Amino acid sequence: MRSLLVVAALLAVLPIASAQQSLFQSGDGQTSLYLRQATAAVNLGDSKASFGYVHRINTQPMSFGFDGYATANSGLTSLFSSSKPKAPEGGFDGMIARHYVFAKMPKPGTSGPAREDTFLLDAGYGRSSFYQYATNATPSTSAPKTNFDRFRAIAAYNFFAGGDKIFGIAAGAERRNNLANLSAASIQTVLVPAAPGGASSVVKTQAGYYGNYRTYIGAPVYTDFLYFLPPLKKPIPGYDYRLGIDLLTRSDVAAVNRSSAGGIGLFLLKGSDPLCPVGGVTATYDGTTIVLSLTTGITFPGK
Repeated sequence: MRSLLVVAALLAVLPIASAQQSLFQSGDGQTSLYLRQATAAVNLGDSKASFGYVHRINTQPMSFGFDGYATANSGLTSLFSSSKPKAPEGGFDGMIARHYVFAKMPKPGTSGPAREDTFLLDAGYGRSSFYQYATNATPSTSAPKTNFDRFRAIAAYNFFAGGDKIFGIAAGAERRNNLANLSAASIQTVLVPAAPGGASSVVKTQAGYYGNYRTYIGAPVYTDFLYFLPPLKKPIPGYDYRLGIDLLTRSDVAAVNRSSAGGIGLFLLKGSDPLCPVGGVTATYDGTTIVLSLTTGITFPGK
């Protein structure tokens, strides 16, 4: 049975916008489940594309990996509410993991036990630039851009049991901003005024975010419980897939911006290797908003 690479991330997430070594993502681009395989993913809810590489030798207890990500301005599949403002962001992170922390490591040449656990640390950085117009301040198209540097440090633990269940938990600290709480706005400066009696003029437009901007240290906590449904008793020719159900939570327990959301995900998995997801749909609810998201990509088979 394929192993599970466990998680924890010291990264630079996009609210988040972190690069994640897994397709098991919610609409904010987050997960506590990391796989051992390299992954190329696109999260339409977070407008994020990422690519990661994991180096692991099954007979060795340690592994490492890295990935990079880039995000666009806003997601494509946020429903039942207006999309939250988002600035384009790019970043990268590196990870180191210890496998078989409590579970017994199988001997070389054997199929091994149906259990594996992993503890992982991940460190990373992300950067975004945007125009910000403060409340009660006179806006100007000559205002300089605001740069935001995102840092995150998280530790995570994954437990893979019985060949059909994975549990993950990740927690740590992250430098964040309140851009999602501001209003997307644009200002116009008239370069050439309309002629007398005319209706047309030449203007310069600059998009940005309006409101009182601030940064803070968040304390993210993520959990996932993924269950693989059994294969079909009567296989369908040409259909070699299984379904996985993910019960998830996404929280920020820092007093400055405390929040919590729960949800469920449905993922399509390769029947020959359920740790190779093809993609999935998640729905989360934070007490006021339901957000649906689609994640798809490629999980490259591990050794």
